[in-house]
Amino acid sequence: MTRADTAGALTDEQLTAAGTPRRRLYIEAAPGSGKTTVAAQRFGIQRFNGNDQRAVIAVSFTRSATAELRDRVLSQWGTNALAWPHRIVTLDTIVCDLLTHLLHTGHVRWPAGHRHLTVIDHWRVLLSTQWTDREPTVVLEIGQVVTEVVRRAGKANRPSTADVREALAEGYCTHQDARHLLESALGAHGVRDVLLARLAQTARALIVDEIFDANALDLSLVRLAADAGLEVTVVGDPWQALYGFRGARPEQVPGLVKDARFVQRDLRTSFRWRSAQQALLADQLRAGQGVSLPEGQAENMDVLLALRWKPLWEAGPHVLPLAYGSTTGHIHEAACTLLLSEVTQRMFGENATFHSDALTTLGIDHEAAQRLRSPLQAVLADLAGTTGIAEIWTSLNAVVASETDRPLPRRRNHTHTARLENLRARLHASARLIPGLTAHQAKGREWDAVGVCLTGPERETLRQGLSSDSEDHRKLYVALTRAKRMTTAVYGDAP
Repeated sequence: MTRADTAGALTDEQLTAAGTPRRRLYIEAAPGSGKTTVAAQRFGIQRFNGNDQRAVIAVSFTRSATAELRDRVLSQWGTNALAWPHRIVTLDTIVCDLLTHLLHTGHVRWPAGHRHLTVIDHWRVLLSTQWTDREPTVVLEIGQVVTEVVRRAGKANRPSTADVREALAEGYCTHQDARHLLESALGAHGVRDVLLARLAQTARALIVDEIFDANALDLSLVRLAADAGLEVTVVGDPWQALYGFRGARPEQVPGLVKDARFVQRDLRTSFRWRSAQQALLADQLRAGQGVSLPEGQAENMDVLLALRWKPLWEAGPHVLPLAYGSTTGHIHEAACTLLLSEVTQRMFGENATFHSDALTTLGIDHEAAQRLRSPLQAVLADLAGTTGIAEIWTSLNAVVASETDRPLPRRRNHTHTARLENLRARLHASARLIPGLTAHQAKGREWDAVGVCLTGPERETLRQGLSSDSEDHRKLYVALTRAKRMTTAVYGDAP
């Protein structure tokens, strides 16, 4: 929350951005500059301006970011701000709405003639999986939705083609399927005009948060909204674009802004900094100047950040990372993540980062997850004691097997036991535990004192200066701008 929020008023800079009358607006927002407050303010201004009954829509790319913006709008403007059809949703919701419209117009034809879909996050939520390199994919062939099999380079837990076809015939699909199908449909004759007309008929304004997280389809939809005559506001910071691995195309945003003739308004004043030292660091990083950070010990920080999870687990037993790795696609890693969540809940009041993904991988719903908590805590009690790791591994498998029909590994290996050994070291630690997060998970958050676990090459990168053109540089920038008072280097290997 910014000083402007606590004072109940916006700064001149924020008011200028929120109240700009131009129909196409790009707001570039530095860390801690109140971008969510400004986006919420602009939503309310557009929502209550005039008698146009068409929707004002705000979108972001994650459920957490969407919920934060929704809460801010409700606190600033009241519940009537979100009376139908006005809404704040993920961009996936808009994708599904447009795909549904194409089903009704006949431009896309679904198996068994479905016109309303049940869209799920992953097939693992609904279907059993097997360890295979064959992946069933949903494609569009002359307007008809069909399934084909693609052989991938590596094996993973994937559903069978027959199960996917049956689920499609029952009206199910994943968010990724919906995106792929809409992107394919946009290339068909007449579809773009149909969607232009749909947007013009149903909406009058669109606000897109974190525009630099957008992929090619997302940017196409923003351009489509602008071409349909909607008032379009995009908000973001090129220095905080971190999701190239998910298909984000931050390098395409300037072209969109230029081609669609967006006017730019900047939020440069940050309310995060509580020390001159931290404010200077942020300015130097953004200017591409070389910097050297003061060194310190992780146990003296509020949080330890790194670009990857592995250095956090290697930082010592006083650091408790909130994930083992970047995914939970492996069954046993998912089981260990549920165990980790019990510890992070107790220590920090929050689940492990990939807790929900772990439930999906295991095919466990939230009611079953609640039933698992007591037996998982019993496993943790053994882990905190002297029970052998092999016995604990067997117990964990038995506990998770009581709520899942997914096949658990029959034999343990070093990776399985290493996760348990690492967690045991934290349970035995005498010092205060601090959370460990990657830059991706830290984005949008702030603490007083932040330690950043730097490798030798990352330290040299900082000495040379950062560039917003490099995603690795942007990750460092995000990590180094989370502190309100002090950012300290904690070196993960010899420089």
